[in-house]
Amino acid sequence: MERERIYCNNCKGETWHENVASYCHDRYDYFWGYSQQFESSIFKCCGCEDISFRITRHPFDFQDKGDKPEEFVYPARGFKFREKKYFWNLPKNIAQLYNETVKAHDSELLVLSTVGVRALIEAVVADKISKDIYKKNLESKIEALRPHFSDAVIDTLHEFRKMGNMAAHEIQAPESLNIHHALYVVEGILEFFYGIEEHARMFSDGRKKDKKDES
Repeated sequence: MERERIYCNNCKGETWHENVASYCHDRYDYFWGYSQQFESSIFKCCGCEDISFRITRHPFDFQDKGDKPEEFVYPARGFKFREKKYFWNLPKNIAQLYNETVKAHDSELLVLSTVGVRALIEAVVADKISKDIYKKNLESKIEALRPHFSDAVIDTLHEFRKMGNMAAHEIQAPESLNIHHALYVVEGILEFFYGIEEHARMFSDGRKKDKKDES
């Protein structure tokens, strides 16, 4: 039986998958006036035995010979997604912006996710830093974070700023992996300003309860 290496969401890695069923058909496209070939396949993971579906759409005959078939695998492969983090007491507008930025990243909407990273930095500064120490531009807002983070982090945030400018004004997005790393840095900033304080409060409340129980 035909086998292929496919990422398995359950096994968390590429595993051998058996092709248990396939179907091929041509569909006539009335807009282009040509037929297009589609292949549908059902795969079973040789490890966990989970089932995946793949649809392959082949190029039209008039397309460039170098054009490759498009493949769509269902359910969507988990390696494309980031594990979304949760933060206590995150302001509603920042929480919404963070969720939308992660969704844009997972959907490979690189321009939108790049702009989202930039907007998240601005939103945190507006919420946590006194407006008396920075100007309206993003460069000044990033500099306002310098007392809280190392020079290396601030320099990285300026790189995000430049990346966001390219995305917002010139519609040029960086590689997906760069956005992936940028989101980790922003999540660290969110944890610093919103997570640590809440964990400290929970620790303090727990200690007070322990002392009360001991007395």
